[in-house]
Amino acid sequence: MLKTLIIPVIVLLTFSAYAQERIFQIWNQNKLDVRLSERTWVGVSEKIHYVPENGNISLKFGDISIKQKLTEWFELGVTGRLLWIRTGNGWLQEQRPMTFGNASASLGKFEIDFSNRFEFRMYKILNDHFRHRQMLSLEIPPFHSDKLKLYVSEEGFYRFDQEKLHLFRFYAGTKMQMNNYFELKFYYVFEKLKKNPSWLHSDILGFNLSVDL
Repeated sequence: MLKTLIIPVIVLLTFSAYAQERIFQIWNQNKLDVRLSERTWVGVSEKIHYVPENGNISLKFGDISIKQKLTEWFELGVTGRLLWIRTGNGWLQEQRPMTFGNASASLGKFEIDFSNRFEFRMYKILNDHFRHRQMLSLEIPPFHSDKLKLYVSEEGFYRFDQEKLHLFRFYAGTKMQMNNYFELKFYYVFEKLKKNPSWLHSDILGFNLSVDL
């Protein structure tokens, strides 16, 4: 059943991306969370963005975070991220301290997550700046089992400089809880990135693995 659902979607989205002559990317993110106490976790993750057209990794990062669950529906945390972006002159390095707050709620079978994150992006050769990221997600189990869920999300990034709203993403995918420790995500992303004076559009297929210990 799972292969029947996923394989046709991947094939259709792949052909759609090339047919519309937008940039096509493949993303992979792997994350490990370790519970320190009943309400506290520390996590590490790494992610790459791969562009099949030129066979290059365009972006990669690693981060470490700690989060505290304050209530059943709200958590706070801080993250440190080290990121590299491929440019024509090599790799541009970015350091990014972040703080975030995530809220969640259940409405029948639906689960809603609303997250906000403030970032300070630091470079050696570019102007440092603050940025706000907001994401709203809606999940629903399509069957009686909660192990497989469908979800849609919207994500927006606002820079506190002349760029302002400069990045937008729409997600649609599946989330599978393999057991008490492993979670898999397969998803499609439509991305709009401001490249003055126009917008650059991308189609993305992604695969995430999360381990919770």
